[in-house]
Amino acid sequence: MNCPNCGVYNPEERKVCWRCDLELPKPKEPKKRRVWLTPGRLWMIVAIALMIWLLVSYVLLPMLFGTPAGP
Repeated sequence: MNCPNCGVYNPEERKVCWRCDLELPKPKEPKKRRVWLTPGRLWMIVAIALMIWLLVSYVLLPMLFGTPAGP
């Protein structure tokens, strides 16, 4: 990190500039990203997709066309 006062490079762990003895600004913590697709949510999406497929295959198609779906 460069000192905002004198412009000299200082390692990140330093709190005071080695040249001008002024306090260095604290490094900003990176923002944590919120993960939308966690393993629990992924399984929930798979379960919902499976239920929709079963509903369409075994309930709606036989009601519409009058033939049983499946082998």
